[in-house]
Amino acid sequence: MLLLGRLVLSRLTPSTALSSWWPKAFAHYLGGLDPDKLQSFAEEAAQAVAAEVRPQMREALAAERDRGAEIWLVSATVDLLADAVAKAFGFDACVATRLGMADGRYDGTLDGPVCRSGEKLRRVQARLRELGLDAEWPACSYYADGYEDLPLLEAVGHPVAVRPDERLFAVATARGYPVVGPRRGHRAGG
Repeated sequence: MLLLGRLVLSRLTPSTALSSWWPKAFAHYLGGLDPDKLQSFAEEAAQAVAAEVRPQMREALAAERDRGAEIWLVSATVDLLADAVAKAFGFDACVATRLGMADGRYDGTLDGPVCRSGEKLRRVQARLRELGLDAEWPACSYYADGYEDLPLLEAVGHPVAVRPDERLFAVATARGYPVVGPRRGHRAGG
């Protein structure tokens, strides 16, 4: 199984403490809106993200597919956008921050905590249980760009840093994790 972190969605978000405040602000903004009426927006955003994916990452995804990996997107981004990106890329599953719903509309809240740091690992484990699957963690890969993704990176047998922030770059270098693309400057996310 391949678990793909927030890296695909990085073009949609500012270089700030995104995973702390952005999903909550977005949920509030969407309060009262019909999810079906926002699908075209989400699909358009997903196409913009797809156009920005670097060749090295496309090659890595293709190699994972070739080895028979199931590919999941694991993201702090809200499910409206993350699900559309996962669909655009043909991923097998998506684990993301869930928007709250009431009476068929977004209610302006999040359904649970923001899917970041240790919450990503917890949610992946919960989703596996829901599906009746038992991940072979040593055979799993996880591609991530931020230090806050460390709990999930440490859980898999094949951690990969992609355009990592400074802190993840330091950890990846010290532990011998493969690094795809150049490191980025500091990001306040984790």
